[in-house]
Amino acid sequence: MRRSTTVWSAVASVLFLSVCSSAFAADLPRPAYKAPPLLTPAPVFTWTGFYIGPHVGYGWSRFSGDGDSRTAKGFLGGVQAGYNYQIGQVVVGVEGEYSFADVKYDTPLFGGTLTLKNDYFATAAARLGYAFDRSLIYAKLGAAWTRDKWDANDGAGGTATATSNRMGWVLGAGYEYAFWDNFSVKLEYDYMKFGSVSPTFATAGGLTVEGSGDVKLDTQVIKVGLNYRFGGLAF
Repeated sequence: MRRSTTVWSAVASVLFLSVCSSAFAADLPRPAYKAPPLLTPAPVFTWTGFYIGPHVGYGWSRFSGDGDSRTAKGFLGGVQAGYNYQIGQVVVGVEGEYSFADVKYDTPLFGGTLTLKNDYFATAAARLGYAFDRSLIYAKLGAAWTRDKWDANDGAGGTATATSNRMGWVLGAGYEYAFWDNFSVKLEYDYMKFGSVSPTFATAGGLTVEGSGDVKLDTQVIKVGLNYRFGGLAF
């Protein structure tokens, strides 16, 4: 009988301890589980995207024909717009430019002057470059357009004028640096070669022009520009 009582006492003790342990565990605060930190990749700079911006520069146009040549010089300024696509470190793209120009040559003519001038340049070209992060070295090749304007007077009321539109090609090279995520500056050199034209003069006041031969034209331009790019960073 005593042994039976001892067994029941032991069972009761175990049940009591189990209940107390459960109650104590229920009162303990639950461990706090923190979510692992969110790893956000660092943004990577890219040249991919559209861009637009202004430029200014200086040009030299050499007019040549009949064994003679004359060089016009002057400033120009305008806008450019284009699109780049970056593949690894290679950057391909297209670009269009338009420049208002005052590239001219003046010389005395009898008692007056003769002015020969290019009043604009336009290009449409493909670009190929190699990027070193925010630095880009590139070359461009495409079509070019310009207009010659001849304006002569003899100082006594006689005038002779002519306008010639030309088409040719452009070959250029440059360096561009993205100093901010969406802004970059560039330095560029272009060589443009145009087809020959034979200007037709309109005269007045007794000034006459005895025919005109073919006149060739090649132009060199150096310019600096600023671009706003609709891109800059990718994740």
